[in-house]
Amino acid sequence: MEWSLESLGGTAPAPPYVEVRELGLFGAMALLAMLEAGADPGFRHLRRLMGRGARLAPHQDLRQRILAALLETGVLIPAAPRRLRLDATLADPVWDSAMLEEADWAIRWSDTTRGSLPAQIRVFLDELQSTERNREILLDAWIALAKAECLAFGNYALSAHRMDPNIAIAAEPVLGPILAQRSIGQCCALMWWAAKNVASSFLRHGGQPGLAEREVERTLTSAADRATMSGGELPTFHRHHSQPASTFATSFLLASRLGDAYWTSPVSDAALVRARPASACSLQESV
Repeated sequence: MEWSLESLGGTAPAPPYVEVRELGLFGAMALLAMLEAGADPGFRHLRRLMGRGARLAPHQDLRQRILAALLETGVLIPAAPRRLRLDATLADPVWDSAMLEEADWAIRWSDTTRGSLPAQIRVFLDELQSTERNREILLDAWIALAKAECLAFGNYALSAHRMDPNIAIAAEPVLGPILAQRSIGQCCALMWWAAKNVASSFLRHGGQPGLAEREVERTLTSAADRATMSGGELPTFHRHHSQPASTFATSFLLASRLGDAYWTSPVSDAALVRARPASACSLQESV
């Protein structure tokens, strides 16, 4: 599924859905996460995602991508009275995608199956076949979640050191290669060290433009490389109380069955295969 914002304006809503499988794997995980993050009784509307309530995803960027994907499927549409405001925002060439999180949404779904929608999605995800395509979708979702978990913890770590939390976004380009070899918990340890180094660099050199961002990237890559070359182990941080688990991570765990490996294992297809081995049926389909 394409995660872009290009098709949000001017497209007619798709017909109401009847079966969960019509959404596909990513769409099912995303919709279940949205329902658990803020559905009203009856599953007709979703309240705005800012403020109180469960987190949809660990980081703002992933939250917006999930919203955009569900808008593209037509399963969500802006709910009145915010529709006109959102339509005007999307028509503005310089609109801020963060406005997506300030809207309320109506769920387009068949009335005959709407009441059991969360239960249907959970059954669909629990009975998922471990095919190559499904693992590819799960791996993409795990990478996105892992980066979001690390960036969210980086925001916290920088704030704890009285630095601008937005500096953490500089880590995004280097997180992928690190997470292929290190777990989310270990990468959070690296983010903490990066925040400490940024604070130390600020005390020594002041706030030179771009210095903090370069220090974040340098700390992450050099610490990960040293640990790899020396064969040493990095500590594994546990989830901090200020960063509760997100509803999208919960729906992903249901589909992947990773359990603790989500946090403690490097992001890899091999980990997904171990968590949910391919059945004889799916092996025959791939031949």
